[in-house]
Amino acid sequence: MSNWRHKPRTDRELNQLVAPVNQVIRWLKTRRGFIIGVGILKGGTGKSTTSLYLALYCALVLNLDVAIVDTDDNSQSLSRWYAMHLAMGDKIPFTLIEHPTKGKDAIPLKKRLKSIRGQYDVVIVDLGGGDKETFIDLCEKARLLFMPSAPSGWETDRIQATLQTAASAARINLDGLDVYNFFVKCDFGSTLAEEEREAMALDLSEEDEDFIQPPFLHPYFDISKAPHHIRSWNAIPKRGDLEEWGLLIRHAMKGIIEEDEAA
Repeated sequence: MSNWRHKPRTDRELNQLVAPVNQVIRWLKTRRGFIIGVGILKGGTGKSTTSLYLALYCALVLNLDVAIVDTDDNSQSLSRWYAMHLAMGDKIPFTLIEHPTKGKDAIPLKKRLKSIRGQYDVVIVDLGGGDKETFIDLCEKARLLFMPSAPSGWETDRIQATLQTAASAARINLDGLDVYNFFVKCDFGSTLAEEEREAMALDLSEEDEDFIQPPFLHPYFDISKAPHHIRSWNAIPKRGDLEEWGLLIRHAMKGIIEEDEAA
C-alpha cells in the first residue's frame, strides 16, 4: 500500500475504492486507444516519473500495448532514459514516441494522437513543463488527466491555473475528461500532504472567485518517497515497485468504468 498512514482497515475497504485488475484489462482492451495525460503547467513536478511508472504498470502487470508520447522539448527526460536503456540492452515493455512542439517537425498534439491512438491499448502523454497549447490539445483528447506534484507550495502554485485551462479545453472533449491531483514524494511520517491540501483550498478560494476545488485522489493513493523512484533513472523499476501506481490508476479507472457501463 502506498500511504501506510491512511491504509484501509480491510481488503474490502480497499476494494471498494479500486476497480478489479481483470475489469480494467477487459475494459481497456475493448476500447483501444485510451489516452492518459500526465501534466501540470509547471516543470519539475514528477510528470516523467509518473508517466514511466504508469506505462510500466500497464505493460507489465496489465499486459497492455502501451506507448508514451514525450512532449517535453526542454528536458526530454523520458527520451533520454529510453535511449540509454536501449543502448544498455534492456528490454523496455512500451513504445516511446517523441513529439517535438517546436521546429520544422512539430505538429499539433491532437494530430499526433489521432494518428497513433488505434495502434495501442493505452497512450500516456508526458506533458512538458509549460507548453499551454500542447496542454490544451491534451485535454481535448485525453480521457484521464493526472496532475502530480509534491506536497509543497513550490510545486502546487500552478494547480489552479492548470485546472482552469483543463476545464476550458475539456468542453469540446467528446468523451469527457476526468482530472485528478495527487501527491508524489510523500514522507508518510509527516503531515505535509494534509497540510498542503488544506492550504491550497484556503489560499486559492480566497484569491479567486472562480475557484475550482482541486480534485485530489483519495489520500490512500498518494505516492511514497521510495528509493526505487530515485534509482529508476539507472535501473528499470521491477514489478514489485509498481504496486502503489497500480492502485492509483485502478482508483481513477473505477469511476470511468462505472460511468461507462451505466450509460
